[in-house]
Amino acid sequence: MQDRRRIVAGGLPGVGKTTVLAQAAEQLKKRGFDAVVVTLGSFMFEEAKKMGVGDRDQMRRLPVPQQKELQLKAARKISEMNNDFVFVDTHFFIRTSEGYFPGLPLDVLQLLKPTQMVLVQAPVKEILGRRAKDASRERDAETEGSVEEELMLSKEFLVVAAATTGATMTIVNNRENRSDEAVRDLVGSLNLRP
Repeated sequence: MQDRRRIVAGGLPGVGKTTVLAQAAEQLKKRGFDAVVVTLGSFMFEEAKKMGVGDRDQMRRLPVPQQKELQLKAARKISEMNNDFVFVDTHFFIRTSEGYFPGLPLDVLQLLKPTQMVLVQAPVKEILGRRAKDASRERDAETEGSVEEELMLSKEFLVVAAATTGATMTIVNNRENRSDEAVRDLVGSLNLRP
């Protein structure tokens, strides 16, 4: 059996990252691997509920020090997982009232110990279209320009996180109605032994 892998995957809301990761984990399970997808934000939200936070969108409105503490608690729990493949579904940054805040500050990255950093991306117009269809989340109004800026920041974060941790980095394109290609590219990047 190969060494355990921790794949930290980020992407803008609406890029389809969660779908791609879930399908990749399913493919690995079919090959006999113990693969799981965990969402950093869900682990954070479980802790935030203890502070009276009612939904995930309220978390990004918490003061940055509180958000950072939630990130650390979530990362500690995830770091204890022993699956063959742990896909960590997250965002590389969070827009706060104080500006952009790293979704994975250095101490959080060090706890997670990623073996691979992945950015799932899609064309800006597709991202905006997917967000418009998602009534389950409370989103700020955005323009193509703001999404382009966020995509650029995500790519820059990917490089910094990989350089800081020594993890490899992969960019996966998730085009509309072509998630199977994104999943194929992601699983292919894992360089699995037969």
